[in-house]
Amino acid sequence: MTTLLAYHSGSTGRSSTTDTFTDLLPIGLCSLHAVLRANGHQVRLANLSGWGPAQLRSLFEQCRPRLAGLSQWTHNRQITLELARLIKEVMPACQVVLGGAHATHQADEILTEHPEVDLIVAGEGEETLLELLQAMQDHASLREVPGLVLREDNRIIRTDPRPRITELDRLPYPCSYLHEAIGVDLDLQPQFISTARGCPSACHFCASPRFWGRTVRTRSPASVVAEFLFQRQQFGTIYLSLRDDTFTADRRRTLELCRLLIEQRANIFWNCQTRVETVDDEVLTWMKRAGCECVQLGVESGSLRILRELGKRITPEQVIQACDAVHRVGLQLSVFLIAGIPGETNEDRQATRTLLQRIRPHDLQVAPLAYYPGTALFNAAVQHGIVPAQLFASNGEEALLARPDGTRQVKQLLRGATGLAPELDRRTIAAVQQRIGYCAVSSMQAGDHALQRGATQQAEAAYREITANEPDHPWGWLLLAELYTQTGRPKQAVSCYKRLLELVPRHCQALQALETA
Repeated sequence: MTTLLAYHSGSTGRSSTTDTFTDLLPIGLCSLHAVLRANGHQVRLANLSGWGPAQLRSLFEQCRPRLAGLSQWTHNRQITLELARLIKEVMPACQVVLGGAHATHQADEILTEHPEVDLIVAGEGEETLLELLQAMQDHASLREVPGLVLREDNRIIRTDPRPRITELDRLPYPCSYLHEAIGVDLDLQPQFISTARGCPSACHFCASPRFWGRTVRTRSPASVVAEFLFQRQQFGTIYLSLRDDTFTADRRRTLELCRLLIEQRANIFWNCQTRVETVDDEVLTWMKRAGCECVQLGVESGSLRILRELGKRITPEQVIQACDAVHRVGLQLSVFLIAGIPGETNEDRQATRTLLQRIRPHDLQVAPLAYYPGTALFNAAVQHGIVPAQLFASNGEEALLARPDGTRQVKQLLRGATGLAPELDRRTIAAVQQRIGYCAVSSMQAGDHALQRGATQQAEAAYREITANEPDHPWGWLLLAELYTQTGRPKQAVSCYKRLLELVPRHCQALQALETA
């Protein structure tokens, strides 16, 4: 029995409002694929972003799955339902199952209004999908499978709740079988990994607490390091983005993971996202030594009143303390902000601008406040009659903004937030290096800054610090190869790329460079 697991971002490949990262497969769908493959199931994983109707129909006719699992989020809710209808048109007997945050929190509404959808997997899906397939093979009742929402005799039935997986280490890596997938960028997709599930907070605009739970379930440091090494070996990946809601939620685990990354010589650069109250100088220093080059913090607003309205249990003072620590350690600081918040005043917006001037982020990501099912924000808006309960079915927009002028508010905030980042000059970098000692990230930063000033000899010297101190670190050879290419020294660039491939045989950029050399 063939199973198809698919995702479509909603992009057409011609004119899309989605970005590159939205077009990537969700990590959870990759995990489902890996679990099914590891248990011997015949399954195809497909990223259909950018595909048109003719391509989709051709794939469904060729694959002819018995079960099709579609990943549905709020931004792609409409295209996912279109996929379900097309699947039913091509293969009426195929069971169409939806999963993902939007499907989980809108299950009753979807099953009531959309006969093309047969089932919904609520929440975490690995064990549910395995048992569902077994029940289908055995022709057993699906009502005995926990974690499902289904339609039976024109009634919506929820089976018993599915206990959350506590031992995440026993799950295969989501990227384990990516080389078999359809439409997947094998250079970019593996860069995004997850080391934990759940978030200790309950921000009103976020559905994570209801989907994953507020108890943070973590993989062991040994498991995470093993995945780092697996990624490097199988895909040539030397940069990773850790997509945990709060990477540093467990301080002891974070320190142990960083020490193990150093001991195991993973030599991969990475970034993470976390909360301001869970970082300090010691944690950040170990993170940088272990390869972290950027920390993304959820700040949202500089107004304490607005932070309380959003359910953020932080203060502007905590934001300042965390950002100062990030600067002291010499990491790139990226912050998330929310604009277009109902009830936000000019005074609140000025507080945010003042905070930005104080914390000086290197990167700023601003989003308009939007409604999502499963959030306290949406539930309260429905309760107070601000939006209808059927908002997501009646409105076709990808993002359903809490204020009509949300996008304009984003633009206004961005216009006032240019040139905030502190200059990462040689003196600053030298002070960081003196404080925390040598690390490859600092040497890369020193070289990059020198290049920006046109000081190629200084850049070369900084990159050579990496190859001298850590000859097995691929980043030193990659940075030198890029420098030599830019400065018209092809023979030296080829030599560095060859050394890089000795360390990381499947590194895509190095392979492409040598093919054209």
